[in-house]
Amino acid sequence: MNRTYKQIALFALLVGLDQVTKWWVEQQTPFFHMTIIDGFFDIVKAHNFGVAFSLFANGNHQGRTSLLLGITIGIAIAVGLWWWRERRNQGLLSWLLTLILAGAIGNIWDRIQLGYVVDFIDLHIVIDNHDYHWPAFNIADSCISISVVLLLITSFRYKP
Repeated sequence: MNRTYKQIALFALLVGLDQVTKWWVEQQTPFFHMTIIDGFFDIVKAHNFGVAFSLFANGNHQGRTSLLLGITIGIAIAVGLWWWRERRNQGLLSWLLTLILAGAIGNIWDRIQLGYVVDFIDLHIVIDNHDYHWPAFNIADSCISISVVLLLITSFRYKP
């Protein structure tokens, strides 16, 4: 199997995993909460009407949804074109672009189908009786975040 087909297979696997996990969470009761690792990792049911960390979650729902869809679809198209150009080149870049595309499509699909993005991974830590939470996220968000961090790290590598 060549590199392009492997990346398409990875894309399909990640989008599928993202959607199956979100579907499962959506089947749970409202305010669903399950502790996986006490004091660190829970599964919750959260609806994100905004973008990362629920930014822009307030305001006109239809207008916001249309604007966010337009922006994220535009970004996904740009990343898709970049991936198409890079897909046969050796190195990590096309794999990272595959992750970004999988994450973008997973969240775009939610926003089109539901009007919001389903988040469910809740990481937190308790220090001195204070519970500090990272905003809930999902597999698509993880794909995007991990690939962007790795993209930034690899962009600083020395290139002779």
